[in-house]
Amino acid sequence: MLAGVALVSACGGGDGSSSSGVVVVPGGPTTTPTPTPTPVPTPPTAEQLEDQRSSSALAANAEPAYRAGVTGRGVKIAVIDTGLSPGLAEFSGRTAPASADLDGSRGIADQHGHGTWVSSVALAARDGLGMHGVAYEATLVSFNVTIPATCSTQACPLSSELIARAIDAAVASGARVINLSFSSDYTEGNLLAAVRRAVAANAVIVISAGNESADQPLLLSRAIAEAGAGAVIIAGACDVAGRPYAFNNRAGSGTAASAYLIALGVDVNMTGRDGSIVTYSGTSFSTPAISGAAALIAQARPNLTGTQIVSLLLNNAYDAGAPGRDEVYGNGILDVGRAFAALGTAG
Repeated sequence: MLAGVALVSACGGGDGSSSSGVVVVPGGPTTTPTPTPTPVPTPPTAEQLEDQRSSSALAANAEPAYRAGVTGRGVKIAVIDTGLSPGLAEFSGRTAPASADLDGSRGIADQHGHGTWVSSVALAARDGLGMHGVAYEATLVSFNVTIPATCSTQACPLSSELIARAIDAAVASGARVINLSFSSDYTEGNLLAAVRRAVAANAVIVISAGNESADQPLLLSRAIAEAGAGAVIIAGACDVAGRPYAFNNRAGSGTAASAYLIALGVDVNMTGRDGSIVTYSGTSFSTPAISGAAALIAQARPNLTGTQIVSLLLNNAYDAGAPGRDEVYGNGILDVGRAFAALGTAG
């Protein structure tokens, strides 16, 4: 628009003639239109903020399960680790009485923090506070398998004897999923025997691949996968873009690769010992994301065997890296939404 004039369409003249083009009509000052007000965004709710902070659940694409009403309710996840910090609201009312210290009288109180972090990724409550776990209404069975005399805030060595006892105790408690956020380059027969008993009871076992930058998972992970005969997942780690964690033990080949699945393990938000959000990286923290996913499947289809639950997660992973199973990603990246879509078609 030109200043001082307005452009209007042509109209008929008084003598009955018509014209084409435009008529320039003198006018007053140009009026500036009132701008449309910019909408004020609605602030996110506490629940929405919590969802945004729940990095493992987001990366696992767990929302389709939640929309279907599947939250892990009624499913027990055994976390065999350094115990659990007492009094945290994230686990209030959902810590099973079977939780125990298997060496000493400390109770399950977490002296280190690792067990609390791991447990939160699997099943911290969706309560509008902090972050929530992948299976946020599942029940926790927490086992403290650290060696009392050597446990500190810096390190908490675990006992293979106690781990074997904890696996048996997890099965006795009715746990459908057993989380092992550790691995090593040694194994023992009593531990593998406990794994076989758990698998025979239809439990799913998820174990860390290791953080040694090796071309294959650590020996304990490989041995447990072989003993578990299709009901074990070895957990590798990636970042939010799907790139493997720099210190990731990769899938390799053979039984390890066939059991290998990656989940978010870089800059993972989790609950600290004091209830605040802390962020760490490692296959220890991709492991409970997969355990939570297994619990969601177990709630949705309680009659599935452990082997069937594992197959659903492995066969419906997001295919990253080379097409098909490969030596870096194994079966791919955890995708709960894909697994639930497959559940729908399976009836």
